[in-house]
Amino acid sequence: MIGEKRVFGIIALVLGLVAGVLILLDVQTKQNIDLMKVIAGIGVLYGSYLIYRGKTSILFGWKTRLGSLINLAIGVLTLLIPGGVGGIASILAIVSGILGFLSA
Repeated sequence: MIGEKRVFGIIALVLGLVAGVLILLDVQTKQNIDLMKVIAGIGVLYGSYLIYRGKTSILFGWKTRLGSLINLAIGVLTLLIPGGVGGIASILAIVSGILGFLSA
């Protein structure tokens, strides 16, 4: 059976992937490319990757915490900064960060 920490890690991975893709799709629909949104989208995707790698490796739990911190920080910053992504993508990144911390 899969432990509950792994389940939290997998859910955090999926939510982070959805948030990152939504942020990058928001960039694609605009006429001009906003570098801050591109970096935020790639950062959330990388944070989700670290959450997943931290849960599958035996010795490296710090990757999970680092990925969670990245997703949580980017989610909060894009929600609070005017002109940021905001909306559901930021909330999904925040939830991904919180679930990642629970899985660490």
